[in-house]
Formats: sequence, structure tokens, C-alpha cells
Amino acid sequence: MPDNQIKPTGSLDRIPSLDFLRGTAILGILFINAENFAYPDSWSPWKYGFETPADYSTRFWVYFLTQGKFYTMFALLFGVGFMAFLYRLEKKNAGLKALDIYAKRLLWLFVMGVAHAYFIWDGDVLYHYAICGLLLIPFRSIRNKYLVLIVLFFACFPLIKSYELTTKRQKSKQEYLTALRIVESKRTKEEAVKIGSWEKIIEKKSPDTGYVAPKRPTYWEGLKESYGHVKVHKGEFYYQSLIFSSLIVMIIGMILYRTGIFLNYRVWKHYWLIGISVLAIGLVINYIRFYHWTYEYYKPVTNIWQGYLFTFPKEILGIGYILIVNGIYQKFLINFRIKIISKIGRTALSNYILQNIILGLIFYGYGLALFNRFSRVELLGVVLFVWIIQIVFTWLWLKKHNQGPLEWIWRRLTYSSFIKKVVK
Repeated sequence: MPDNQIKPTGSLDRIPSLDFLRGTAILGILFINAENFAYPDSWSPWKYGFETPADYSTRFWVYFLTQGKFYTMFALLFGVGFMAFLYRLEKKNAGLKALDIYAKRLLWLFVMGVAHAYFIWDGDVLYHYAICGLLLIPFRSIRNKYLVLIVLFFACFPLIKSYELTTKRQKSKQEYLTALRIVESKRTKEEAVKIGSWEKIIEKKSPDTGYVAPKRPTYWEGLKESYGHVKVHKGEFYYQSLIFSSLIVMIIGMILYRTGIFLNYRVWKHYWLIGISVLAIGLVINYIRFYHWTYEYYKPVTNIWQGYLFTFPKEILGIGYILIVNGIYQKFLINFRIKIISKIGRTALSNYILQNIILGLIFYGYGLALFNRFSRVELLGVVLFVWIIQIVFTWLWLKKHNQGPLEWIWRRLTYSSFIKKVVK
């Protein structure tokens, strides 16, 4: 009665297009993560890193093409991985142990994500993904047509939130206009506050180019800052603002996996028409959204339909990226000799953590302390520098190992206690 260990995915079981997509997402997400390390207020369209008109253009193109899109790709691929993982275990006759293994896998992802958030970078999303992964379990056996209805149901909540925010702005604007009609000498203190608040919003601002002390002057100070920002110890195990969008995209990933397009895109009769259409719609919406965010930030969105249009821009374009890159890889690149992007995808977890370690050493006070020292254009050079390090690291590591260091630890922890008894 020998023991037959339930083993993790081998190289022959991997889906090549998924590794390529993960590698693309890992490299692309660096554009936005680098800004989070480099500036005091990375989301601002005017505050820091703007020295020339080229910086505004760079910021626009980076946000137009990358902000949130590669996060969306990761979330969608997480949903794909959820289905692929359980499907492989079912093929190995793992039975109910499949869910046990999956749950343990998520537990260790959660632990690694929390450790990453507290000790390296407080912008981590891994523990958020782990919680979302648990929420996916009830949907694994639901048919695709019903999953589509669930996606539409979940989409209602961000749309309702958008409606509430837009109507709130409409009310503030109307109160401002009403107060403005009153003679200044007869205005109440409350009316004066309403005027001042709205005029502050619609005021064009000048970039802040003054000196800013580096964040996290010591590693200990960095730990205290992370403790104040990350709320896992207070029971906040996921990002409330992202929960519905994350689940929507992950469930879409489950649907796409079931259709078989990651093994053969030709299973969709009109694959390229669908992919190009989603990409084109995403590009148009994102262009409008990020042009407004970059150049017209002082014009609050007070139109309900514009608010709806700006609700899911990154999700639509991220899905478009997935479809187009998946098709291009299968049609043109699958036999290409240089497969470094796929190798980065095979070591996605290790490369994600490595990115943030390098960025911390470049920008934080306990490293080179180059915080707020680069313009938006110059920051692209930092992105290129980190890419080179990742490519060299991945190439050298995979020459001697079959998987990344953190992937090895993760799989070891996941599978170590699962033994399947086979009676011959």
C-alpha cells in the first residue's frame, strides 16, 4: 500500500499562454507601483514629479495605458488559475482534498501577502486576492450563463456608488451656485464654507517642486508606518473599495478559462473581432477618463452618464489586453526562442516581491533615499533598470531551478501534508 503524493503542477502541465500573460502583467504593473514608491502623492495629476510639459504627457500615457489594467490582468488570471488548479486536482482524483489543498494554498498566500504588506510594502494585494479566492469557491460549479448574471449583479454596486458620488458633487455645485448669488455681506458662515470648498476643487494648481524628506528614514520607522496603514491586525482582511471589481474580473477569468481560449483561441469563431472590439472600447473610455484625470482634474464629474462611463475603464481595457495578448502569443510567439517574459510569468510571485524590495531600496530612507527626486519622465528609466534586474535574476535562477524561490516555498507549504493512499 505505497504512498502516492499529490504533487504540484509540473512544467508539462502548465498552460504556456498563461505564463506569458503573467509575465506581461508583472512587467507592466511596475509602471504604477514605481510611482507609489517615488512620490508623496503618486495619484495626484499635478503635485509631484512635474517639471516640464513632457512630464504631464508621460503621466497621461502611463495612466492611460497601465493604471489598473495590469492589476485587472492579475485578478482575471487569478480566476483562471482558480479553475485550472481545481481542474488539475480533479484529473488526479484528489476528490474532496482538492478544496483542502486549494484552501491551504490560499492560507499561505494570505500569510505571505500580510508579511509583504507589513515588512516590505504596504500596498500589497496578495492577501486581498487570497480572501477573494475563498469567495470564489461557491461559484466553481455554477454554469457560465449564470456566472454572467452574477457578474452583472456585482457590477451594480460600483455603479450605485458612482451614482451616489456624482449626485453628491451635483448637490455641492448647486449649493455653491446658490450661495454665490447671495451678496457677500449677507452670506452665512456655512455658505462661505461651501463657496470656498467648491472653488478649491475647481482651482487649477501648480506642481509642488519643493524638497520632501524621504519616506521611511529607517527600516524601523517603515515598519511603524506599515503598521499604521495596513489594517489586517484590526480585522480588515481585504480592500473594501476593490472587492466587487476584483470578484467581477476573477469570475470573468473563470468563464474565459472554461471556454478554452487559453489553450486554443480559435475555439471562438470571431475571436479577433471580439478581442479588438473590447480593446478599442477600453482604449476610448480610458483615453477620456485619464485625459480628464490628467488635464481636467479641476472639472469635477457632475454628469451621471460620465460617472458611469468612468466606473469600469481599467477592467474593460485589462480584459482587452488579456484577449489580444493571448491571441498574439498563440498565433505568433509560442515558438519564439526568447521566452524571458514567460519565465518571468513562471516566477510571478518571486518577481512581484523582488520588484518592491528593489523599489524600497531605491526610494526609501533606509536605502538610497531617492524619494521625490525623479520627474515623471526620468522615472521611466528606473522602471527599465528594475526590468533588467528582474530579467537577469529570472534567467540565472531558472538555469538551475524549475521554479522561483517563493513559488517553491509556497508549493512546499501547500502540498507537504497531503498524501494520497493508493491500494494496488
